Amino acid sequence: GSIMRGDSWIWGIYWLLFFISVVEMFSASSRLVYKSMTSTDPVFRHMEFLFWGLGVVLVFQSLNIKAIRNWSIIIYAAGVSFLFALPVFGRTVNGAVRDVGGLQPAEICKVGLMMALCLAMTASDEFYYRFSIFRKNVKLYRYLFYLLIAAIVALPILTQNLSTALIIGMATISVLWIGGAKGLYLRRTLYVVGACGLIGFAALYGLHEWDNANAAEGKTLVNLGPINRAHTWASRVFDKDPIPLADQTPNDDNAQVIHAHMALANSYPFGKFIGNSQLRDLLPEAYSDYIYAIIFEETGFIGALCVMLLYIVLLGRCFYLAGKTSDPFIRLLMIALPLIMTIQALMHIGVCTDSMFVTGQPLPLISRGGSSILLTSVSLGIILALSRLIKAEREMQEANEVSQVQIESV
Repeated sequence: GSIMRGDSWIWGIYWLLFFISVVEMFSASSRLVYKSMTSTDPVFRHMEFLFWGLGVVLVFQSLNIKAIRNWSIIIYAAGVSFLFALPVFGRTVNGAVRDVGGLQPAEICKVGLMMALCLAMTASDEFYYRFSIFRKNVKLYRYLFYLLIAAIVALPILTQNLSTALIIGMATISVLWIGGAKGLYLRRTLYVVGACGLIGFAALYGLHEWDNANAAEGKTLVNLGPINRAHTWASRVFDKDPIPLADQTPNDDNAQVIHAHMALANSYPFGKFIGNSQLRDLLPEAYSDYIYAIIFEETGFIGALCVMLLYIVLLGRCFYLAGKTSDPFIRLLMIALPLIMTIQALMHIGVCTDSMFVTGQPLPLISRGGSSILLTSVSLGIILALSRLIKAEREMQEANEVSQVQIESV
């Protein structure tokens, strides 16, 4: 059979993202070229990760349902293990401790959490009834168990990477809702999360004012220990320069926003075409956190819109396929994996178009980054495996229906 198994639409979206990633990395990696002193090394390094990712997709697309369930536990456990090793063995990147041995636990946790959550939500009541704690109130204690699965990864990530914690939170609530969690429990969860959010927002505002007062007196920022990143969050959320952006002089604090705006403005009317970006040398992280701004500059509004639609079409296609299966685990996971990928993509796009505060989220499969590419590839490989299983289930149902009709006709 074909080496590419699973849904052809999903494969088509994958290859489009793969191609866009190679082309745009060649265009956006000029700052890396200056550092490496060779024009090809950054692109070839990126392509190496993409081909490793392709290998991951090809391996995972062939998994059966039992293997996918097992991998759900393995990936979640690996993510949690790396996450708790982060304070001891982690490496600081851009002011935050984010990776262990080159792997970012947050990327592993995003995929592992969705898989583990779907596995837990679709387990039978009989499974939970084996444990005495659940017998008191199976529905409530099951729901609290789902929240615990999410909290174990979200809370440690929150201290170093607020945007990833937000993505995890939004995806978790969405999956709980789609998976049929009791409305009363969901509403109370949202009340608690909303209250905590308001308190956190107020605390950040207070910290921002305190930091400004200390800066005016020439004092250094107070070390907040595990949540020292709060200084950065407060600055990103509340720092609004009264001077119009067009009149500001680029510096370490505003260079990304200013040059991203310039890239978008430079796209008028139809973009500068591939390879002709004028802002790639000036825009920090053009190859990662701001690659969508370069895509916008080079391909214009239409090209940028098409890239955004690829993620939305992927999610829509997965929703469509999920409706074709009777297996609750396959159905829920078929939605959860592309959902968290799409939320991340839209957050990246929101940052590049100045629709939200700076987050540092890569554009899935397009931005430079080994962990992001490999774990996105794991997600896509599992999505393809699920689509293959859904197709096999449909074919079996159709064959049974034909056989039943033949029997009845006899």
